[in-house]
Amino acid sequence: MSSIEILAIIASLAGVILSMGRKSLAWLCNILASGLYGYIFWQSGLYSDMELQGFFILMAAYGWWNWSQSEADWKPEKSPYLPLLKGLMIALLFGAGSGYLHLLYFPSVSFPYLDATLTGLSIYGTWLATKRKIENWIVWMIVDFAYVGMYLSKGLWGTAVLYGVFILLAVKGYVDWHKQLKDRA
Repeated sequence: MSSIEILAIIASLAGVILSMGRKSLAWLCNILASGLYGYIFWQSGLYSDMELQGFFILMAAYGWWNWSQSEADWKPEKSPYLPLLKGLMIALLFGAGSGYLHLLYFPSVSFPYLDATLTGLSIYGTWLATKRKIENWIVWMIVDFAYVGMYLSKGLWGTAVLYGVFILLAVKGYVDWHKQLKDRA
């Protein structure tokens, strides 16, 4: 495990833990982690993941701004079913299209369809998080589970362990946000 991967892991953990606590500083940690992981994924041939990091940086800037504009004790919200379904379908279509393009134009790509689909779902999960939607944690549980296997197969052991921890943190984040949602009702 490289020192860059260790720094990326630390920044990523800080971002998720701060997000669980509904702290806007989470987004700054996410910007740092995304920059570092962009480099790591480029070296590993995980181009969809590399591209995703650029999107994460933009969304983190938006999330930081959006969360800092809110009252200090904001509560999470629940999304209506139909918009959730539409977002999921768009994420899956993105994965299919992006996976095909990566396979077509980048012969060294690893796991083109899986990586691209997880990228699409990650984009969607991030969007839900910026909007303070509780369902973001469910998306992250599913995505992180799949990422663990993909990273293990690429030899990114530290990152695979990190994503295993992310699964546990996503469960805790969901439980914590759900409690806030219930207290609001």
